[in-house]
Amino acid sequence: MSGGLIVGLVFGAVGIFMGALALFFFVRTRLFLGRAQKTQGTVINMVYSHHQDGDGGYAPVYRFRTITGQEVVVTDSVSSSPPQFQVGQTIDVFYDPENPQSARINKWFNLYFVPMLLGFMGLVFGGVGIGLSVADFLGFLK
Repeated sequence: MSGGLIVGLVFGAVGIFMGALALFFFVRTRLFLGRAQKTQGTVINMVYSHHQDGDGGYAPVYRFRTITGQEVVVTDSVSSSPPQFQVGQTIDVFYDPENPQSARINKWFNLYFVPMLLGFMGLVFGGVGIGLSVADFLGFLK
C-alpha cells in the first residue's frame, strides 16, 4: 500500500467515525424532543467558563417549572461569546419529565450545533479521504 492510499483510508475512517457520531447526537436529540415537555423559563444568571485553550464563553443559568410545579434550575451546557441571552430573558425550554435536570433551550444552535458540526467535519474528512484514495488509485500521487 502506498502512503497516499493509507492517508486516504485514515481520513476516510475518521470521516465515517465523525459522521456516525453526528448521526448518534442527532438521533439522541430527536428522541429527547419526542419525550420532552415544553415550558417557558427565565434566564437568572450568565456564568463565564474559561476553557483551557484560552477562550471562554457565557452559559445561561435558567429557571423553569415542570408540569407538576417543581422548580428546576439548570446551567446550560452550551456557552457562547458574546452571550446568547440576557438575565431576565424569557426562553422556551424542553425538559425530560422523568429527569427535569435534563433540559435544553429551544434554539436551533443549542439543539443541533454538535451534530451539524460533526457532520460537516465528517464530510470534509471523508471527502479528503476519498479524494486521496482516488488520486492514489489513478496514479496522481506516485
